[in-house]
Amino acid sequence: MSEIEKLMKYAEDKSVATQKSYNQLYRRLRALLGNRDIVSASEKMVLKVIQSENINSKQGLINIAILLRKLDNMPKKLLEDTREANKKLLQTHVKEKNADLTDLPSYEDITEYTEELYTNGEYTSFIINYLMLNFFVRNKDLNFTVVKRKKDMTDDTINYMWLSPNKAIYRRNDYKTKDTYKTKEHTITDPKFLLAMKRVQKCQESELECGTFIPNENQIGYYIKKATLKNIGETAYLKIIMNHFKTDLQKVKQIGESRGTATDTLIESYDLDNK
Repeated sequence: MSEIEKLMKYAEDKSVATQKSYNQLYRRLRALLGNRDIVSASEKMVLKVIQSENINSKQGLINIAILLRKLDNMPKKLLEDTREANKKLLQTHVKEKNADLTDLPSYEDITEYTEELYTNGEYTSFIINYLMLNFFVRNKDLNFTVVKRKKDMTDDTINYMWLSPNKAIYRRNDYKTKDTYKTKEHTITDPKFLLAMKRVQKCQESELECGTFIPNENQIGYYIKKATLKNIGETAYLKIIMNHFKTDLQKVKQIGESRGTATDTLIESYDLDNK
């Protein structure tokens, strides 16, 4: 039985998302090792080839190496010690970021602000805030093309918003974790959202500024921040949302599924109490 077969057999009772993540991490680590079996490389070699990866990626790759060594009854102490040390680094990093996010608005503040945007006819900003509050998306997800017909959503590398008379379909093809979570599609029937989209669509048809969400794709973070309350941006919004729902495990799972993030990562990285 090959390594990947052993790994996937071990993961057969886990969620589809976990299986996809294992598969993706295995193939990445194998490539970094020159397409050799991972257990054929020493622990030091594994740590050497992942050195340039970010801390979150390192943890995932180390987990795969540890798991494969465990399945083959091989030594793994160096990898386990490194994983524990990295956990402390991650915790310190999160605490430092959260310490800079004191005095954030409340969840009620950002929901009221979103309603005010609608009332004031600031429809593009309302739509951006609505999508962050309801689908917990990242900046990149908010760069989408509005189409009138569902059959026009043909490019699987870009995001779409299809507007019909009684619903909108928000399809996310281009977002950070698509390799693991695949294309995501959301149906929206909220009358306010639909009206706002119709107003924006009319502006686009007339080539007016009121139909532009992101004037410059290279500065998407800037424009999303500009649309949010007090210019706090997407990351702060998610921290506020997580803080509001932190005792509701089902809601936290829903947030993770919609965003495309593991529940443990959400709790570890976006909990404001982690200071």
